[in-house]
Amino acid sequence: MSAAFSAATWAFLDDLASDNTKATFDARRDTYREAVTEPSVAYVEHMAELLPGSVHPGLRGEAKVGRSLFRINRDIRFSADKTPYKTHLDFLFWVGDGPPREQPACIVRLTSSTVLLGAGQMGLRGAALARYRERLGDPEGGDRLRRAVSALQRDGAELSDPDRTRVPKPYPSDHPSAELLRHDGFHLSRTSPHPPEIDDDGFAPWCAARLAGFAPLLEWLADG
Repeated sequence: MSAAFSAATWAFLDDLASDNTKATFDARRDTYREAVTEPSVAYVEHMAELLPGSVHPGLRGEAKVGRSLFRINRDIRFSADKTPYKTHLDFLFWVGDGPPREQPACIVRLTSSTVLLGAGQMGLRGAALARYRERLGDPEGGDRLRRAVSALQRDGAELSDPDRTRVPKPYPSDHPSAELLRHDGFHLSRTSPHPPEIDDDGFAPWCAARLAGFAPLLEWLADG
């Protein structure tokens, strides 16, 4: 099975964007299977082979929904937007034995025209959040993460929005890590147009090579 996406993949997503209804999806179920599901599975399997060597030795991928794959159905229970389907494809590759969505991870999002690549760890709470703040409060540990984040930002990566308007107590508002302390987890990401490799088996290596720059960030998060 090829890890290459195709023009049919992007046409499917554009069709959903134009008419995001069950009727549109049902009429294109065969296209969804052949142009979305099958190459997505192959892409995850290829990335799972490449990422431990290029980014972090603990990175894992598994071509199952709830692991590296996401449902195309949107969760609309608490959303004002009631459109039923996503118009992009998301992938996650994680470090650790816990639930993948709670671990340090590399993220990939594909739209019909762009590729987003990034890394981070979102939704920290309880003991994990306390540990994150403790490590940021340590002069050496905090400096190490700030340097990793700054290097990625200089290279064009964008930091996700903070969760808090103020620095949490007991840290002062002018703490060197004040910006990161306002996050209960975060990710950094870069978005670019589709590369020429998008429609051949070179796409996974293209992604893995660009995710290599996130290695210091993954190392810090995984060390926690």
